Amino acid sequence: MNRPNTDNAFQPDANPSHLDAAKENLGDARDALKDGVTDAMDATAAAASEAKAEIEEKLQGLLDQGKGMLTQAEDLIRSKPLASFGVAFAAGYLVAALTRRK
Repeated sequence: MNRPNTDNAFQPDANPSHLDAAKENLGDARDALKDGVTDAMDATAAAASEAKAEIEEKLQGLLDQGKGMLTQAEDLIRSKPLASFGVAFAAGYLVAALTRRK
């Protein structure tokens, strides 16, 4: 009596040409993945470099603006020293009054 084969074990095709083709396909996939990762890393590095340059430019602009404001304040203090002293004294008195414990 012929019984059907009920063995569900995987029977790989032992044909060497199929194995060689599979190895080649895996190698191609590995190379493509490697290229994709390299491209993504390069793009990320370029974007980070551009962002860094932009931030440095904005920081330099803010520093220049701060220096300009400091120069203006120095000029005002030199031109009106008595008024500057009065404003500083009043500001100090106000801060002391607000922070004094009751």
